[in-house]
Amino acid sequence: MYVTRAWTAAALAGLLAAGCGRGGEDDAGRGAPRERAVAAAQQRPAAPPPSPPATAADSADARARTAARRDSVAAAFARARPLAAREVAELRQDVNRTQIATARAMGVRASGEAEIGRLRGEGRLVELGDSTAWWVLREMDHSSPYVTPDARAMLEQLGRRFHARLDSLGLPRYRMKVTSAIRTDDAQAELRRINTYASRTVSAHEFGTTVDVSHERFAVPADPRLRAPAGTRAALEGELEAEMLEELGKENARALQAALGRAIAEMRAGGALHVMMENQQPVYHMTVRRRMAAGQ
Repeated sequence: MYVTRAWTAAALAGLLAAGCGRGGEDDAGRGAPRERAVAAAQQRPAAPPPSPPATAADSADARARTAARRDSVAAAFARARPLAAREVAELRQDVNRTQIATARAMGVRASGEAEIGRLRGEGRLVELGDSTAWWVLREMDHSSPYVTPDARAMLEQLGRRFHARLDSLGLPRYRMKVTSAIRTDDAQAELRRINTYASRTVSAHEFGTTVDVSHERFAVPADPRLRAPAGTRAALEGELEAEMLEELGKENARALQAALGRAIAEMRAGGALHVMMENQQPVYHMTVRRRMAAGQ
């Protein structure tokens, strides 16, 4: 009995000691991440101080710089060539039935917004994005800002080619204005009731492969200064630049139309898209023609 009680006491003491040892290790393990987090927080750089408001001298300097910049951009626009008649004819060869046939083969169809949601979940439609380096979206009354991945890749490649042409002319990187993308069956039916130019049967826009891009209006370049706090020098410079480029873009829309049209013609010649330069609606109506990967 005595031996048994002694053995039991020894065993209990050992178990208690082991338990205490594990507890100490657990506490240390739990403490180490907290210590590392505190040390990391102490090593983080301090947030930069807020930008000071623009002074009268800043304003005068920004306006002088913008005026000089305006003269330079206006001179570059003056050297640009508008589209020739033969180039316009080339951009008007892909009639509606050709684009619809390609759209049927390449795209998907959505009866309504719920169907668009399902197709997005499957990755068969993607969002265009309100504002990118290459385009901005105008308000879409009768379409939704979604296209097939191929159509978005087509727009990205077109944006790069457009900017390359602007670079060669010494012009700022204006952006396209996308005016129409996918239309559901319901949206197309509604459009037919109010727009005599809308397709009487089916539209290529119903397959997510087709977009309209204005050839009369263009958006100013993306400028990080426009995201600066209001009233700062950076914000003032960005606002003055945007106003100046907006005005010059309207005055020289034919030059931008030509740069974009020539980029489209290059892609058309390479078999990437169909295009119709429309008259009734001032847009380039484009349908992607082959499979394309983002960044291609």
